[in-house]
Formats: sequence, structure tokens, C-alpha cells
Amino acid sequence: MNLPKHVELSQVVKACKNQAMTIDDAAAHLGVPKFFVPVLADSCPDLIIEGNVVMAKRESNGPFIFTLLFFMGIIAVAGLMQ
Repeated sequence: MNLPKHVELSQVVKACKNQAMTIDDAAAHLGVPKFFVPVLADSCPDLIIEGNVVMAKRESNGPFIFTLLFFMGIIAVAGLMQ
């Protein structure tokens, strides 16, 4: 069973050390023309193109950190009320 090309591109980019790969390298790995790599990257929501590089979007920890700080604040206020 073969994966769709945009899924394969996403997995290849995420498997790279820096989660980035040039368009030329991606085209050579997938076996598609260079002009087709941006089309594949546009159809995948977790990839972005900057210049000649296809990069995976970074995950954000903001909501988790704010939730953690909120509950720590509630615990601190409850501790001060005793």
C-alpha cells in the first residue's frame, strides 16, 4: 500500500534532523518534479515553505503553559487562605 505523496512528504520532512528539507532534496526523494513539491506542501496543513525550504510547523506549548500556571495560581491562593 503506497501513501499519498503529500503524506509521504510530510513524514520525510518531519523525519529530518531539523524538520526542514530543500525543495530539490524533497523532489529527489519523492521522485517528482521540483515544481510539484510546493503543490504537495500546500495540500498538507503542517508544512510551510520559506524560500527554497520545506519546513514542518513547530508545535506550540502556550495553551498548556497557561493552564498549568492557572492551576498553580489557584493552589497558591488556596494555600495562602489557610
